[in-house]
Amino acid sequence: MSENKKDVILRMKGITKDYVMGAEVSHVLKGIDLEVERGEFLAVLGPSGSGKSTLMNIIGCLDVPTSGEYELSGKTIAHQSEASLAQIRNKEIGFIFQSFQLLQRQSAFDNVELPLLYANMPERERRQRARDMLTKVQLADRMDYLPNQLSGGQQQRVAIARALAMNPTILLADEPTGALDQKTGAQVMDLFHELNNEGRTIIMITHDSKIASHASRIVRILDGNISEGALEDA
Repeated sequence: MSENKKDVILRMKGITKDYVMGAEVSHVLKGIDLEVERGEFLAVLGPSGSGKSTLMNIIGCLDVPTSGEYELSGKTIAHQSEASLAQIRNKEIGFIFQSFQLLQRQSAFDNVELPLLYANMPERERRQRARDMLTKVQLADRMDYLPNQLSGGQQQRVAIARALAMNPTILLADEPTGALDQKTGAQVMDLFHELNNEGRTIIMITHDSKIASHASRIVRILDGNISEGALEDA
């Protein structure tokens, strides 16, 4: 298939990231080339210190590269202002974190509604949207519960509902099963498969080859370089 027929929503070319530490320069990313098509389920697999968290932060517009080109939904990311990056994050990226990142004094419903509130969505629409997203992740009967009244798996499903609320271009998941037991982690991965089958684009960052194997495509990151395909854990 020729490139112009591919629906590429994320394109990176020659992405580097350097950190200056005193007189030393740490080259964390060393020329990353990556394309992600709409509807893909991609795993970025790598051990601690491989550069995967740095790459995730750049994908999620939480950081900018030292050099290289990054396009997301046709927008060039490298030279955006902080305000523009915040808007891009809110619209384009649905974040799912290992530690859930829920507001502990707010109900499941309030946690899911929050990004819609920031986006100035009308009250009736945002409340219906929050209810719909919690129903989608099978938590219709837990909307009024606080996070500490929910299991780890339920908290992660609230986080997924919150990530879905703005109908983002990409779901970006950072070690999404890292804080869960094996059975609960498998349930979360089942939900990811359902979302991907609906056409959701998912990028999952993980160190676990078994979790990565759930994705339809795997890229391996090691020492700031990326390659296609999974390698067995040592």
